[in-house]
Amino acid sequence: MLLFKSEPIRLLLTFLKIAPLVTGYVSESQTLNLKFRGFTEGEMPTTCLKIMIEQRAEYHAGAGIPEIYDASLILESELPLFRRIIWYWKKTLFIWMAMMSFMMQLLFTLVCCRPIIIPKARPRDSSEGSSAAPNGPSAQG
Repeated sequence: MLLFKSEPIRLLLTFLKIAPLVTGYVSESQTLNLKFRGFTEGEMPTTCLKIMIEQRAEYHAGAGIPEIYDASLILESELPLFRRIIWYWKKTLFIWMAMMSFMMQLLFTLVCCRPIIIPKARPRDSSEGSSAAPNGPSAQG
């Protein structure tokens, strides 16, 4: 393999590589997907993760480490059992808790405010409907 490239050849190769990069057909970025099998998050959530990039074996010391301009990390882990159950059943738990809260408020209202909501029925006199009122005008006259 020829290691030396003259200046005009390097400029020509750079010019030819610019068009695909600018148009988006070729990208210089790389995506690295790592899977940690069996990693379950504990009670304390994971806040820090250290990643070490080592130099490549074929290069001399300090020459094989790739240059990184931008990096991002997405950590997907399994939750502990209790948190996983709550996560999958969160809508159901929310509906049940809302219904129980409403039922407790309704029960409290009926027990404490029943005289206001449902007043007691007054007993009627049975003689009041059959005879004339004592203060009313008499039928004799």
